[in-house]
Amino acid sequence: METEGQPPQPMLPRGFAGRIFGFLMERLAESNYAWVVDQLRTIESRTYLEIGFGTGKLAELVARELKPTCICGVDPSLLMFERAARRLRRYHRTIEVDLRVGNDSHLPWAERSFDAIVASHSFQFWSDPHRTLRRIHRLLRPSGRFIVVLRSHRKISRKVRAWLPNPITKSGRELEALRSVLAETGFRIVCDQRLESGSQGLIVECV
Repeated sequence: METEGQPPQPMLPRGFAGRIFGFLMERLAESNYAWVVDQLRTIESRTYLEIGFGTGKLAELVARELKPTCICGVDPSLLMFERAARRLRRYHRTIEVDLRVGNDSHLPWAERSFDAIVASHSFQFWSDPHRTLRRIHRLLRPSGRFIVVLRSHRKISRKVRAWLPNPITKSGRELEALRSVLAETGFRIVCDQRLESGSQGLIVECV
């Protein structure tokens, strides 16, 4: 049950219900996470940033499979931050881990810091996608890649539309509009793929 005045659980998991939501989210996204890791294998992913890291499962896979030098991330949920921090604790001796509580507007790292930036099922929660994409463009190194995974939002109920912050998602044409905005903010799509889960995976590079 939601507390009046607080964001819905998908946007800000918390409490017992948030732990259940996190578990389900992780299970449903397993194949998406595997796809992202496979794409990261093809580039020199030494420095990694995840926007909306959730339970930290994807970051853990990146740490275990790719062994980067640095894993950074932001997530607005304190519950998810604590879960992900515990999950990545074992890698602290070999990987610099910098997780923070924050949203897509909180990306304080230096420009040209990352080989790979990933947003898996968090795009709909961005309040200012144009601004965030421009910031991502500055954070990526010249040969870096931005990977975004979207759910299919062909129909959004009025109730959900009322609280979703991302105007692109609210439009009902999320994927088509995102493709256009990526071009506007200096990106080129190099892969645009329907995933096994039904989500859409996009890999983009800086123009």
